[in-house]
Amino acid sequence: MLSSYLDANSHMSADAGRNSQHTRKRHRIRHRKSRLGCFSCKSRRVKCDEVRPVCGSCSSREEQCVFPDTPAASPKPIGSSRERRYPLRPRSISSPQPVPSYLEAWESQTTRRSGVSAPQDGDLRMDDLLSMQFFHMHTAQEMSLHAKRSTVWRRVIPCLAGKHHYLMHLLLALGGIHLVTHRLRRGPGEDHPSGKIELQSVMNHYQKGLQDFRKEVAVLSNANAEAVCAGSLLLVGFVYASLQVPELHPASWTSESASPPDMSTVLPPINRPEVNWLHLVRGVSTVIQGHWPALKASCLRPMVLHFHGDEFWKDVPFDSSLPDLSHCSPQLQLFAQGAFQAVTDMKAFHATLLSTDSNELHLTPDSSPSIPEWGVDGPSRAIDVLEGIYSRVISVFQCTANELGLPDDAEIQYNLEEAAVLGWPNLVPDVFIGILEVDGAAGHAWGVSLAILAHFYVVNTLVNRWYLGAFKEEILKIQRSVSSLHIAELDRLLIWPVAVATS
Repeated sequence: MLSSYLDANSHMSADAGRNSQHTRKRHRIRHRKSRLGCFSCKSRRVKCDEVRPVCGSCSSREEQCVFPDTPAASPKPIGSSRERRYPLRPRSISSPQPVPSYLEAWESQTTRRSGVSAPQDGDLRMDDLLSMQFFHMHTAQEMSLHAKRSTVWRRVIPCLAGKHHYLMHLLLALGGIHLVTHRLRRGPGEDHPSGKIELQSVMNHYQKGLQDFRKEVAVLSNANAEAVCAGSLLLVGFVYASLQVPELHPASWTSESASPPDMSTVLPPINRPEVNWLHLVRGVSTVIQGHWPALKASCLRPMVLHFHGDEFWKDVPFDSSLPDLSHCSPQLQLFAQGAFQAVTDMKAFHATLLSTDSNELHLTPDSSPSIPEWGVDGPSRAIDVLEGIYSRVISVFQCTANELGLPDDAEIQYNLEEAAVLGWPNLVPDVFIGILEVDGAAGHAWGVSLAILAHFYVVNTLVNRWYLGAFKEEILKIQRSVSSLHIAELDRLLIWPVAVATS
């Protein structure tokens, strides 16, 4: 019994000794608190050795090491025991990199290509910040009335721009040109609260973005189709909006004015009705059709799908009955009242061209070899497309009125976007666009093609979007160009488009 008692006491003494030893082992050595340690060590409540840029603890744990901003502090003595214990190690993959300006990554590359001097250290690129701010606050919000397509503009395209430098340039160009056009509408003495931006800065971004965009188009594949499609949308919006800026019109420059921005390789001269933008709009359709499987499964799906596709509208008859649009704007009412007669008059005038000798029409094959045999086939086919688009617009009026009784402009605007009435550039024949590009060399054929174009532009004036604000003036330009031909019948054809655009 005594031996058992002694054995028990010895075990208890041994346990007590181990507990005491364990207690001593867990006892922490007192030390001064780390006032300038990293956030990671502070959160774990451990002593930080304060070695920058990555402390020893974070380096061993391969964690991010972020130090608080500190006033000028006395540096640790070189070769201290603490530093020898935790030598500086190479940064791990997860260690934070220096955070530059969001422009710095691509500014260094584009500066060498464009020859534009880079900003000095400490300079803030206010134009770029204003463009970015305006794009997020206004441009992206006003590009579409549909929730899903609006989300693409507000979230998807900016996300893609963060991955592709040329998209960021084009995004800044679109936001900048929107701010410029907004300032022009408000007047010179009423600048937007966001600030004022220089047009040259906007055009620089457009040039840089366009340069790399062309390289991407040259190697277009399913891998980059989504980014190229996003770039096409940004380009189309920019070119539409640029028609509203007088500084981009060479005809408005005078000998006393300052030198215009260097954009000769970016935008064609706009001293006559502009038609080159048609090729860009048609290019978007080419990208979509060529890579449809990839795009319909991408984040841009809402932009390439419409509830009312072209197949829906093929068999819709041109109905001359008028819906009740008494709650709508005079412009929509005037269009509904005169669209059917406008197409009828255009067909009648074109019929007179078919019965007139080609020599009297000045149809000279040598004036443009890109258009085979000239003739009047281009205008004829364009009139057929015009009739289909007008039928689509009238059908939108009728369907909206049948559904809502007395629709207003906002409800019709929503359905006009759903019906894709702005897609008419993809439907007109190439020969029609070719006639438009030869100026007055084709005589009557050029004049009637311009008149048809003015009727197409009426559709653009019906869609109330900020980037389409130039088409009223474009219709007036066409009227001035056609009047120079001194053909009374053509002048009469333009009375209705001008009335709708200016109502």
